Amino acid sequence: MENVKFVGKCLLIGESGKRILAVGDLHLGYEEHLNQTGIFVSRKMFEEMIEEFGKIFENVGRVDEIVLLGDVKHEFGGIMRQEWSDVLGLFDYLLERCKKIVIVKGNHDNILEPIVNKRENVDLEDFYSAGEFCFLHGDKDFDEIYDKKIKYWVMGHGHPAVKISDGIKVEKYKCFLAGKFKGKSVLIVPSFFSYNEGSDPRENELGLAWKFNLDRFEVRVVGKNLKVLDFGRLGLLRL
Repeated sequence: MENVKFVGKCLLIGESGKRILAVGDLHLGYEEHLNQTGIFVSRKMFEEMIEEFGKIFENVGRVDEIVLLGDVKHEFGGIMRQEWSDVLGLFDYLLERCKKIVIVKGNHDNILEPIVNKRENVDLEDFYSAGEFCFLHGDKDFDEIYDKKIKYWVMGHGHPAVKISDGIKVEKYKCFLAGKFKGKSVLIVPSFFSYNEGSDPRENELGLAWKFNLDRFEVRVVGKNLKVLDFGRLGLLRL
């Protein structure tokens, strides 16, 4: 995959003369959701997210497009006050670093249009194709994504992570999963959301719309300083 670069939790893709940054699930507004359920946490998530994006853009520079792989906001049934503020703030930050934002609609994005409509150069799609690449959330299948011209599926939704043991303690790390399905190269992107590492597919279903044989997928673990490490096939990793 010469035209795909792993940069921290993101993918930098070169396709059709464009540089595209793909970003996994963000779940902005999660802190207000917790507060409403009686769990009180400080609201630092947006600041920490912008700081992390800053490191990514120091590495990749300005890009042509940024594709958000769904679940931009957290609340299902409406738009919380924090979601208005944080999502618009994120759009403003990203639009200074790209020409266009494309959001592929996630299952948490039922009511996202009112926010999207506040900004120009932000599109909301069920899925998005750019040359050989198709970007989608991962919870729904679409007939169009099987087009022969499409070679890659890039998706979020699953929040993949793996548990790794050093023989004494076990820790969980966000990861990419890369494999094949029906002639397509599949890239499952970890959540950008930092409050939870995610789900280990050896223990929990990722909730994707396809029955991938994930044991045969390659694991790329997100390390420190935007490094991504190759850990081989998922089925060969010991829990």
